[in-house]
Amino acid sequence: MSWRKKVKENSKGVATVFANWLSQLTMMLMPRFLYIIAGRGSSKTTDILVERLIEMVYDMPGAPVVWFSDTYANLQKNVLRTVEEGLKAKGFIEGIHYVVGKKPPEFSEAQKADLPPEIREHFWKPYNNIVRYQDTIIFFTGLNITFGSLDRPASLAGGNYVHAIGDEVKYAKEERVSNLLKAIRGYRVKYGHSVFYRGHTFTTDMPNPSNIGEYDWILNRATKMKAKALLLVVKSAMIVNEALQEYLVAAQEGDREEAVKKKRTYERWVERWTTARMAPDAHTFFYIASSYVNVDILTPEWFEDAYKDDFGDVKTAILSMKAKLEKGDLFYANLNERHFYMDGSDPVWAERFGINEEEDCRILKYHDLNKAIDGGADFGNMISLSLAQELQGNYRVNNFIYTLSPEWIRELADKFLKFYKPQKEKTLNLYYDRAANNYKKAGQDLATQFKRAIEYDEEGKRTGWKCVLMSEGQGNIPMSEEYSFMMELLAGNNRKMPKVMIDFYRCKPLRCSLEMAPAKIKESGPKSIVVKNKKSETLPIHRLPLESTNPSDSFKYLMMRRNWRALVTQRKVYTGSASVR
Repeated sequence: MSWRKKVKENSKGVATVFANWLSQLTMMLMPRFLYIIAGRGSSKTTDILVERLIEMVYDMPGAPVVWFSDTYANLQKNVLRTVEEGLKAKGFIEGIHYVVGKKPPEFSEAQKADLPPEIREHFWKPYNNIVRYQDTIIFFTGLNITFGSLDRPASLAGGNYVHAIGDEVKYAKEERVSNLLKAIRGYRVKYGHSVFYRGHTFTTDMPNPSNIGEYDWILNRATKMKAKALLLVVKSAMIVNEALQEYLVAAQEGDREEAVKKKRTYERWVERWTTARMAPDAHTFFYIASSYVNVDILTPEWFEDAYKDDFGDVKTAILSMKAKLEKGDLFYANLNERHFYMDGSDPVWAERFGINEEEDCRILKYHDLNKAIDGGADFGNMISLSLAQELQGNYRVNNFIYTLSPEWIRELADKFLKFYKPQKEKTLNLYYDRAANNYKKAGQDLATQFKRAIEYDEEGKRTGWKCVLMSEGQGNIPMSEEYSFMMELLAGNNRKMPKVMIDFYRCKPLRCSLEMAPAKIKESGPKSIVVKNKKSETLPIHRLPLESTNPSDSFKYLMMRRNWRALVTQRKVYTGSASVR
């Protein structure tokens, strides 16, 4: 086909954009069901998901689509931002092509008279009735996305959609996803012609089922793929692309008669491509790819830096290989699903906070506004703050706040004050590391600085809060003692100790830190002891929240207060000397 005319790069009316080969392949296939497991930095959201979304915008004007994630906070801070970045890169501008979290503009029939008929009917007008706009993106063709999350089940209930999109689906239980897909059911007469009708698009990095809250059901979808039918779609797509280029060249050369012929040829091949995609055997595409699909953007140096880190993480997050730590290799070996709860959001307040609104402590289902709050703090280039209350016999760690350098104590305090503004009992009992007491006499210790930042705002005005420093005079807590303490605490056999419950979604950084913290054997004189392997704390700073042991230290200080430490039988775990093995 080399003799066919092709559009010249940078010619008038043509934009040059980059897409990695996996993204290009998914663009050519555009199947009903897409399952992609790809490594970190592979453009899953900005390219693959956004390209499919744009195709739906034109293919199903006015249609309702649902987009879900593990947490609502993740939707707000990560998913929505990344989607908008992808849309911007492809020429979509907020306010012109779409609106977020608000009612779309209205136009009269007279104002829409000159629009193409395929756009006119649903120009800024969804086909479905939308009651709540706070959780939506609405496009100019009327296609609308409702955002929902697994930590707010009510946000996904009662809907009627034509397509579902899920990012990082390894955090979603298969039963919950199955229940959601029951809502992909309506408007067959209107949208049944579309390849995307009643389909779904799921992406994630490689799931590790040994981690609490990660599920590998997506791997089972591989058996549904039929390569022969998909190959026919790819071949058709290649001809569509060639036909489009010939049409554009004819139009650029001003040959109207030739342009009309080439346009007709292009449209015929688009029909054939669509027909091939509609075949049942071509409905599903499943693929596992490493981050190397995007090596031209990430650069080889990015991979070199990744390999300097812990290889267990590289295997799953970068190379998309199955890997896991055995329970015996973990520092918090007794941690399991019973220590987490998934219904931590108050459904009433969840309805009041939209996609562009920041939540406050009223969103917490298990929280008493009239009771003091306990906090465990770990200071460093990442400052972690685990927050908890004892309620009805359970000690619930119901929130986690952190800052990354260059943010510091003031910024952490501001996040706390903003989230807990409706709190009536404004007392924070703070537990922290011995090192935070350094320079206390000079008033420069970190604990005192944090206390001051909680009690006074940046302008020096009192906030009404009282921060009680609970760890003054406390000695160092050896990691060997922490190991023994956590083994007994999480085993749940000591009735005098608190029953710990951690919010699965809101405390995601803490959960990841606890479930992935590795143990190692350290020589201590003639014996060997179990300690926490803290190598992950040397990772690049942006990776610390979800991949390091930093958050787990805030949990350590929260739980290992004097009276609870006294409840544990004082014993050290020895493994014997490695020298005699």
